[in-house]
Parts: sequence; C-alpha cells; structure tokens
Amino acid sequence: MLVIGVVLIMSATGIAQFLSARPAVSPTMTTTATSTPEQNVSTTTAPVIPVTNTNKDTKNPAPHPLPLASADKIVSWDFKGAYADNPELVAKAENEIKRLSDLLATATSSYMILAVGIANQYELLGDGKNQYEYLERAIRTNPENGLPWHNLGVLMERLVAYETARIAYEKSTLVQPEFKFYHYAYIEFLTSRTKDDSVNIERAFSFAEKNIGKTQYLAELRAEWEKS
Repeated sequence: MLVIGVVLIMSATGIAQFLSARPAVSPTMTTTATSTPEQNVSTTTAPVIPVTNTNKDTKNPAPHPLPLASADKIVSWDFKGAYADNPELVAKAENEIKRLSDLLATATSSYMILAVGIANQYELLGDGKNQYEYLERAIRTNPENGLPWHNLGVLMERLVAYETARIAYEKSTLVQPEFKFYHYAYIEFLTSRTKDDSVNIERAFSFAEKNIGKTQYLAELRAEWEKS
C-alpha cells in the first residue's frame, strides 16, 4: 500500500508542476517543465532520514519550525489551485488526502513523504493554510531533508510572504547543500523577488559555488541578475 501511495503522490504532484508557475516538487525531486539542463542533474531522490518527532500531541503542539517573519503578513491563505473549478478533480484530491491521512496515522519512516504528499494535494486545492500545516509536520519529522523546506518556500512566495520564503528556501540549501536544485531555486527567488538584496544574493551564490561548483546555470543566473 505504501509503494502505491508514493506512486500516486508522485502522479498527483506531477500534474501540479505543469499547471502552476512555481510548483512544489514531488518527493522524487522531479524537475518542472521550465528546468534547465543544469537543473536536471540535481533530480535524484532526496534521502529520507528516520523519523525524529511526528508532533502528534495536538493538545500541546510544539512551536512551528518556521513561523511567519515579522515583516510578512498573509492577506489570504487561499489561492486558485490547479484543481479549481473542476469538481471531479477536487473530489479526487479530497479522496487522496483521506487515503494518505489514513496511512499517515500509522507511518514511521515514511511519515515525511506522506505529509508532503498531503500538502501537495492541498496545493492543488488552493488551501494554503492546510498546506502550511502539513509541511510543518514534514519539517518537524525530518528537519534535515530539504524537500519540505523548499516546498514551504514555494508556498510562502505564492502568498507574498517573501522574508519567510527566503528563510525557507535558504534552509533547504543549508540542510542538503549537495542538491543543485535547491540552490538554483533559492537564487532564482532572490534575483526575481528581492533583486536589490545584494548581500543575501552574493552569499547565496558563494555558498552554491562552494557546494556544487561554478556551474553554467549559476553563471547564467548571475549574468541575468547583474543586467537587471
């Protein structure tokens, strides 16, 4: 059942990647339709580290691993998801959430992937609040995996909470610095959303070059930023 669940998670999130401009990646790190050749190198599966804390104590929940930055304010947690205005697809996502939630109740080492899968379904529905909460569960369970941090950055960017997004994107590069994808996504965010923040941009470039080398795509990102 777990194998089937992961496959369905990958399938559902793959649909989201083609229907949104900056989709969250699937647990298997599938690239988006706009990926460059350099990005394709980084599409190996992120390792799953054993569960450390599933935060199942709902009466006394622990603080969120990444609360909103003081400079950010969420106007609305809702957005137009890829399944909006399609009752059949909405029902499909709701059924998948229920199925994955049932698996999550007894999950151990697969908890992080299942939580990310549920968050991805909420992304398809345009429900940012629940997407945020399930990414929280994934991060709390496995804080050393960059995937939920990256996806949190995607969500916060969508909700125009740019400082929180910056922190989340950066965190994905810090916990798994060997993954090119996370560095590229972080620098793309910085150079498109906060292009005047030269301090963080230069730091991001330096950290990326230190960990993945001076790749062609990094050079292209720098050249594009310097011309803007």
